[in-house]
Amino acid sequence: MKKPSVLWIEDSARFELRNLVGQLFFGGKYEFNLAEDVTSAVNQLQAREYDAVIVDIRLPPGIDAEWRKLYQQTGFDRVHAQLGLKLLRWLLTRDNSIHPAAPPEWIKPHQIAVFTVEGKGEIQTHLDDLGITVFRQKSAGLRDTVLLELIDELLARAQTTFAQDRAL
Repeated sequence: MKKPSVLWIEDSARFELRNLVGQLFFGGKYEFNLAEDVTSAVNQLQAREYDAVIVDIRLPPGIDAEWRKLYQQTGFDRVHAQLGLKLLRWLLTRDNSIHPAAPPEWIKPHQIAVFTVEGKGEIQTHLDDLGITVFRQKSAGLRDTVLLELIDELLARAQTTFAQDRAL
């Protein structure tokens, strides 16, 4: 049986790997991939389909000129740039004012979770507009199983959504 595939889009993942990803690798339930900037994320999302995509809000642009331009417009400030939200809006609304390339067709809101330092209240309107329902806030002292639990929740909700869509 094929393992569900997961893409975590997180700029500080290398620092968090030891604490948060160990449980993923130890459990062996998922095929796990990592992107550390928006350009790398887009490249991976266009190259293959994932069952679950976990997105941080504060992301660097990577080498793509269009993402770099959006980042520069905010004064090179990850906090205000919120390229993760722009990436999600581009992916889910197909807004070519964000990026001229066509986003991959396969991705749907029920496949996405947000894992970020922003409080839910700060970005709730954006999540609601995009149809994203799975969210976790990063904070000090997170359990080492939090990422695994987030992925489990996302995949369970995605499966329920898929079953409901098929019933219609």
